[in-house]
Parts: sequence; structure tokens; C-alpha cells
Amino acid sequence: MSYFNDHRTQPAPATTVLIGETEHQLPTKWKVCSVCNGEGKHVNPSIDCDGISAEQFHDDPDFHDEYMSGTYDVTCYRCKGRTTEQVVDWDQVPATVRAAYDDEQQLLAQDRAMEAAERRAGA
Repeated sequence: MSYFNDHRTQPAPATTVLIGETEHQLPTKWKVCSVCNGEGKHVNPSIDCDGISAEQFHDDPDFHDEYMSGTYDVTCYRCKGRTTEQVVDWDQVPATVRAAYDDEQQLLAQDRAMEAAERRAGA
């Protein structure tokens, strides 16, 4: 479950919104990637999504050295190594469009919560 909740595995925020039956592209701007902080890579969440304890590093010094040297790094899932990502430029979005976007995101969050509950139940 930790893997699915890890910020590195979450989809990028949408840059479109559905109003009625029409999809609208929202204005965007570039910013430093919120997942890799501009590194273009991060540790594979399969390695450390549950956290790593000091005892694990102590018990396996080679693992510590490999972890710190980047052996377990992967290309950033969000920016694909670019180091930047496009985000919505909210200063350019009218309030009515922002409200529609917020409503849409709330529905998507409810869907994700339902999916998580189904996974926990073994579905």
C-alpha cells in the first residue's frame, strides 16, 4: 500500500478541465519538478517507500553505500529526467474555471480513495 501512496508514484496534476462536454486546456508554466526537485532522478520507490531504518543501514553497510551512491535511482517518474514540469498557472485561470477544476479533482480523489479501499479489501 505504501507504494501506491508514495508521492513519486502519483500522477501529475491535470492541466485540463472538463466543462460540460468540452475539455479546456489550462494555461501552464514551467517550474522545477516537484518530485525530484530538479535532479531528474529519484530513488526507486520500490526500495524505500516503506521507509528505511538506521538498523537496516547498520546491518547492511553495502546497502547503505549503494543507496547513498545512487545505485537504486531511477529516472524521475514525473518529469522523465527533464528536471522541470508544466504546472497550471493559476494566476491566469478565471474563478469559474478554477471551481470546475476543483470539482473535477475532488471526484478523481474520491475515485482513487475507492480504488484504494478495494485494493485493501483484496479486489
